[in-house]
Amino acid sequence: MVPNSSWKLSLSTRTSPFHPSDPQLLHDLRLIIVRKGRGWLESAGTRNPIGLGQFLILGPHTSGQLQAEPQDPLVVDELRVSPELLEIAALDSSKLPAGVVALDADRTSRLAGLMRRVEIERNRNLPHSCALATSLTLRLLADLASDGKPPQEKAGRPWYQGDSMARMEAYVQDLDEHFFEATNLNVAAAGLGLSRRRFTQLFRQSTDSSWLAYVRKLRIRHAQRLLTEPQKTVLSIAFECGFEDLSTFYRAFKREVGISPNLWRKG
Repeated sequence: MVPNSSWKLSLSTRTSPFHPSDPQLLHDLRLIIVRKGRGWLESAGTRNPIGLGQFLILGPHTSGQLQAEPQDPLVVDELRVSPELLEIAALDSSKLPAGVVALDADRTSRLAGLMRRVEIERNRNLPHSCALATSLTLRLLADLASDGKPPQEKAGRPWYQGDSMARMEAYVQDLDEHFFEATNLNVAAAGLGLSRRRFTQLFRQSTDSSWLAYVRKLRIRHAQRLLTEPQKTVLSIAFECGFEDLSTFYRAFKREVGISPNLWRKG
């Protein structure tokens, strides 16, 4: 949870087993994305199966609970939005879809990215972080309340402007907020309208590093910050930082830091 109440929202990665919600948070809207595993959502007397990539919406005062498949534990991202923030958005949460929501893969990925950026800002905790996290949450709510089409905006991100190096420098700067997203070098190069070879050349000119090593460093640096929070499991931290499985995270962490995440956490 975010200790500063001015945030009016919080995001966390949770792993099963799940415990009953804090009664003080029953007024919150809960947005949940399944990152791994299988299980069920029990709500209003029904039991709906849930699995990887599914999006769940539990409105205020909804007593829905998650139950995990014992052989395939759940890992979920959960964003809680306070009544105050819903009021700012002038959004009646009862107008949103409820329970397990059917979304296409692109839309789920977009919403998951917005949720993860809220978490990044929470951990950066810069002077503007609360405002940016609030803005991202309002954008997410607007998407959910719409017909599925994102707000009208220019395709892509700011690095689509200028010459090749200007786009690359903007891309590198933007990685600080997007390093956790599932992507690869080919996708990144195509996003800038560059060949893989040209992208690699410009990226090294800009950072004096390979793309893979640079992204890995950003992810592991974020993991080190999260490891100082004792309530977070190593598995949930791996997912929050953009790793798709625990073994890859362990290898990357040890390569970057020299020891395992567990040893680093012990100090």
